[in-house]
Amino acid sequence: MSTSPSPVSSAVGPVRVGQLWQDMAPDMVDRERMLRVLAQTDTHAECVVERDRQGTAGRKARPLAIRRFATSAFKLIEDVVDDADQALYARFLAAMTDVQGANPSPVAYAAAALRVHHELTAEAAKAQG
Repeated sequence: MSTSPSPVSSAVGPVRVGQLWQDMAPDMVDRERMLRVLAQTDTHAECVVERDRQGTAGRKARPLAIRRFATSAFKLIEDVVDDADQALYARFLAAMTDVQGANPSPVAYAAAALRVHHELTAEAAKAQG
């Protein structure tokens, strides 16, 4: 039986500065250890422990091989928003915050996102033709 991490979906993109990853090692899952990528080279990522129930938050982790992030050893928790996507992100976020009520339903949020999607699709069609 192999103890090496197994590959996960190739849908996970490249490791980027600013991402938050959960350490999925058996001894780290219960600790909810989360690592934020601070810098990277072609082969390694420099991370800081952002959360750890055992009290190591704020400390730098040892450099981690980039290839390990494409396995089940880590789970992407929070991605970074590219500058090019920032305006689109802001529109979706504004639509989410416009949802009214003390306990808005997931359907209300979905309807707000769908409305923005339709607006963006119409704007793209108008720009092309």
